[in-house]
Amino acid sequence: MKMVKAVVRPEKAAEVLEALNKEGFSAASRISILGRGRQRGLKVGDVVYDEIPKEMIMMVIEDKDLDKVTKILVESARTSKEGAFGDGKIFVLPVDKAVTISTGEEKL
Repeated sequence: MKMVKAVVRPEKAAEVLEALNKEGFSAASRISILGRGRQRGLKVGDVVYDEIPKEMIMMVIEDKDLDKVTKILVESARTSKEGAFGDGKIFVLPVDKAVTISTGEEKL
């Protein structure tokens, strides 16, 4: 299993979740976060915004679905056909075990 954490623009989060759901990936968590990438924030006039609002979408998927989910995330989170600076980032981590709290069922 893999945990996928996608950091996307807030205005794209609903579209990303809808695209994932349409393809059968409905289990996801959405978290509002603040941060910055290589752009080191945003400057508007004399004001510098160090932390920019983003949304993190987290999900655990089967290894075999990784390429499909990554493609869905990239295509639905981009702001244009070519993409733009600040569109986001996808992180993939291994998951050793998942336990359902209500039943105690373990999935390896």
